Amino acid sequence: MEIWYFETSAVNFLMQSLSVEGALATKQLQLNKGRDWRLSSVTLWEILMTSDEVRREEILYFCQHLFGRELLPSPAELIVPYIRQGMPKVENFRELKSTSKMGDVWRDLIDDRNKTFIIDHRDLRERAKSIQLFTKNVHELIKYGELVIGSDKVFSGLDCSLSSLVKELPFIKAGEPVSAEQLLGYKVALYYIIIILCAEADFDNEPIKDFWQKLGIDSTEDRISYVLKDLPTLVHRGRFVLWPI
Repeated sequence: MEIWYFETSAVNFLMQSLSVEGALATKQLQLNKGRDWRLSSVTLWEILMTSDEVRREEILYFCQHLFGRELLPSPAELIVPYIRQGMPKVENFRELKSTSKMGDVWRDLIDDRNKTFIIDHRDLRERAKSIQLFTKNVHELIKYGELVIGSDKVFSGLDCSLSSLVKELPFIKAGEPVSAEQLLGYKVALYYIIIILCAEADFDNEPIKDFWQKLGIDSTEDRISYVLKDLPTLVHRGRFVLWPI
């Protein structure tokens, strides 16, 4: 079975040309061709952020008829297993299927299309604002080449620059030569690591919570120290790397 992933703009495009009945027929046709059309938890979160309730329910109902009952893994579900595999150059095979609470709810909604999501939109909007701020900071970092971590309220009391943190990476301290472009790439990757892995700023952060709980590391500052000492490979290999800048 081939798995085809559809992000939010693709969902909106399909809604312009397909009715609900057409969506159901298309789903069956694709399954007959050996194709399972799937969403991810990120796509669903974006749909749930639609402020117009009627429009939001229309999109969800349409998706319940067109897409498969399994969600693709969230970023957190991809990151944690990669770390636990030892951050290899080539990952071991694993099924790309979400085991999150969102995934459980989605399967329930596919099995019974009369159901819908019950969510706290205030909480959702607050989390979305935080993530949007972090995205803005990444653009600022790429533009100016520097960012002070303490400027984010989530890191209150942690006053340091990304430059100072990157200098703590073992291979940088050992004198490995790096270009300005590489150094900026390390800073961007490290910022994503700090935000998503250390501060749990993700819509679905249960795998990350479990990861740190098993290590017994609670504070964001201690988590950053752990990453710099024990997981430096993450800045140049794997899910956080952004090349080219």
